[in-house]
Amino acid sequence: MDNLVLLGVLLILTVVVGSFLGIFAFAEVKSLRGEVRRLRQAVELASGNAPAAGRTAATSPAQVSPGGAAAPEPRVAGGLPPRANVPEQAPPDEPAPPEPVAAAGSAARTEPSRAAVAVPAGDTFWERMQQNWMVWLGGACVALSGVFLARYGIEQGLLGPRVRVALGLITALALYVASEVLRRRTGGSHPTFAALAGGGAITAFAAILSAVHLYQLFEPGPAFAMLALVALVTMWLARLHGPVLAGIGMLGAYSVPILVSTGGGNVLGAMVYALIITTSVLLLLRHVYRNWLWFGLLAGALAWWLISMFGHQADSWRGPYLAALAYLLLAVVSGDWLLQRRAGDARDEAVAGASGVDPLLLPSLTLPVAAQCLSIFREGFVSSSLTSALWAWSPLPLVLFVASRRRAALAPLPWVLLLGQLAAWLAGRLDQWGEASVRLLPLPAEQQGGFLAFLALTAVLFSACALINFRMGIARFWWASLAVMAPLLSLPVGYMLAGDALSRYWWCLYAAVFGAVFLYLGSRGAGRGWHKSMVVWLFIAGHFAYSLAACLWLEQASLTLAMALQLVPLAWIIRRFDMPALGWLLKGVLLLVVVRLTLNPWLLSYGDNSHWSLWTYGGAALCAWLATRILRHPQPALARWAEAAALHLLVLTLWAESRYWLYDGHAFAADFRFAEAVINMWLFAGLGLVYYRKSLLAGSFSRWYDGYGRLLMLAAAVNYLGILLATAASEPWVWRSVGARPLINMLLPAFAGPALLAWLVHRWYLPGVRRLAGLVSALAAFIWISLEVRHLWQGNIRLDSATATGELYTYSAVWLALAVAAILIGSWRGWRSCYRGGMAVLALVIVKLFLVDMAGLEGLLRVASFMGMGLALLGIAYLHQRLGHRHPSPGQ
Repeated sequence: MDNLVLLGVLLILTVVVGSFLGIFAFAEVKSLRGEVRRLRQAVELASGNAPAAGRTAATSPAQVSPGGAAAPEPRVAGGLPPRANVPEQAPPDEPAPPEPVAAAGSAARTEPSRAAVAVPAGDTFWERMQQNWMVWLGGACVALSGVFLARYGIEQGLLGPRVRVALGLITALALYVASEVLRRRTGGSHPTFAALAGGGAITAFAAILSAVHLYQLFEPGPAFAMLALVALVTMWLARLHGPVLAGIGMLGAYSVPILVSTGGGNVLGAMVYALIITTSVLLLLRHVYRNWLWFGLLAGALAWWLISMFGHQADSWRGPYLAALAYLLLAVVSGDWLLQRRAGDARDEAVAGASGVDPLLLPSLTLPVAAQCLSIFREGFVSSSLTSALWAWSPLPLVLFVASRRRAALAPLPWVLLLGQLAAWLAGRLDQWGEASVRLLPLPAEQQGGFLAFLALTAVLFSACALINFRMGIARFWWASLAVMAPLLSLPVGYMLAGDALSRYWWCLYAAVFGAVFLYLGSRGAGRGWHKSMVVWLFIAGHFAYSLAACLWLEQASLTLAMALQLVPLAWIIRRFDMPALGWLLKGVLLLVVVRLTLNPWLLSYGDNSHWSLWTYGGAALCAWLATRILRHPQPALARWAEAAALHLLVLTLWAESRYWLYDGHAFAADFRFAEAVINMWLFAGLGLVYYRKSLLAGSFSRWYDGYGRLLMLAAAVNYLGILLATAASEPWVWRSVGARPLINMLLPAFAGPALLAWLVHRWYLPGVRRLAGLVSALAAFIWISLEVRHLWQGNIRLDSATATGELYTYSAVWLALAVAAILIGSWRGWRSCYRGGMAVLALVIVKLFLVDMAGLEGLLRVASFMGMGLALLGIAYLHQRLGHRHPSPGQ
């Protein structure tokens, strides 16, 4: 057995040594081929057209490289430049330029240049992959061989644990040494050498992790120190071999804990390890910067956060992990360990990656912010310990506040984090499986006190840090808004999740106190010349607090009204202090109110003991209209936004009120009646016409008005089509709603109304649909008159009952009168469509008379019927010809 083990080890060493020798030979042959290629080009240049070369040299005596230094000329044997590039006689008044060939050549031999490492700017990722795919695949195979060598030793039990780890480290060291020896022998780097060094890094990672997790040879502290050392060695080699080594090392470093895993589930240790690797990659980015390396480390670090979400071991540690990740992203590449430098600081010019990282900081830091919000949603407030909650969710805000003190571009991040955290607390308590469609569940009683304390301390943290940053004088608008709004936004969240901890009286009192304090400070600041942004936000916060206090005293539905009430003071502040920059806030409140009330039937449900639909929908529409009036002259663009929202809210108000009265106060009852369909048809069609007429005068908002008007017209057509289909099917909810009273009944609004609405569309709507609307109007009038005849004979409009002979004759007589009137009017007025419609109805009447009415007649009744039909047709023809002579007939 020992002989077999020895034979296996020798076989592995033979393969490794043979691989190294083959790589050495490949590198030497590649170098010789390059030298032969250069000599061949030099000979071709020397044997070419010398005068042309001389003219080229005369016009461009020194070829300047993009970096500003003279580019070395092609060399031939002996180190002399080609003869064609040397002028035969220099002009007497211009000295010949010095020859930089020897110096350049010696520099290229003694010191590896960065140009040999860098990838040409014009090469794309796919071009580099086509050139180096075999190199990358070979490096990956070498790395995996080291990892699987460790696993093979584990499975077979061939060698002791210490020998296995030692062999892995020796293999990694051999790969490192081979890459450096090859680089020194060839005088430059190559992706093949980088792949060897990357394989050594992955093998070293695998060996050290095996020693820790499988054999317990090292404690976690020394093991992570060794891993950090391997990462530093990889970083140092990447400075010489280029970013390919960095990519291979980074990928392997992040994936080794998965490839060599004991199944113990030590996710927390893997997260610490991921931070060490992230630090190593960021240190590497200081010297060898590539965007894909930055995105790769983000993916690797956040991948371990995502893995931790599938268990509970990392609970209360995800926040500190994300804070550490954010700090590393901010500090390592730029060397700003205290986070005190400004963006684009001159001290960052010496760092290669600082200028490339600055534009990526804001979107990159948004990822840890989103990850913390998802972590809050995942974990919730499961513990009553206030300390653990503060430890879990306070580090990231502190890092962001410190980092954004001197970087105005990062100022929105604390705002985003605050809103995201509050939304995550609410979303984590939504119950989608209860009786209602969506229901907000409060926290258990034993957790409400701790949660309110945590929420208050978080609001104090955000406000205090925002005030400190406000004094720095950078991005004051952001800091003033966050300082005053953080406690106010936390108040309704605490009320909804822990409202039972205090009585409603105290909640309203707190909101009113906030409003009084903010309005007092705003008035004091306006008189003492405080910064305008702080004064403006104090007034906004004061009005919001008073509105919130009033709405908390009422019902949950009034929270939307509280937001809508902010439109009036916002519009006044924009006009009073000339602050058009607050327009985005006004638009945001408008959008929030409109979306909230539009989706109200599918959101939280409210009680039916008050007429809340009127003062919520109607109050919001009134607030938007008042904002429109305030902003009409100083800010017409913002006024158009408010006007559009007011019109939309008016539609919702009328719709909600109609349902409120139809369903006895249940505005969102799961029911649909004939009267509601009729009301919706009138409401949507009428407002569609209003929106279209408004689009002709709205300027930049014309497309919005036109599009919304079309949606309303489509909704009206759908309601009318539903009424027609239900009538054709004799649905009871239709014919029972009409009633037995003749003429004055629901047939007028339900069937005569569409004829009128279609005629209005024909007259005042889009030119492209006017012809179709005229046809719909005629058809709707025809249907209405026919149903009136049915109702007069039957007492209802059921179509599934038998039809009497007198009723059939009545249809014929009425339709014939309609046809005669349409033909005569069309001939008299020259309306071609009216004339053709009358002819179509006349044809229908003739066919009905022959096939239906006269089918059962015999004797004198048949003679009288045909006689009357003939005389009627002759009379129509005579009148048509008389009118046609006076006015040109449209039928000619």
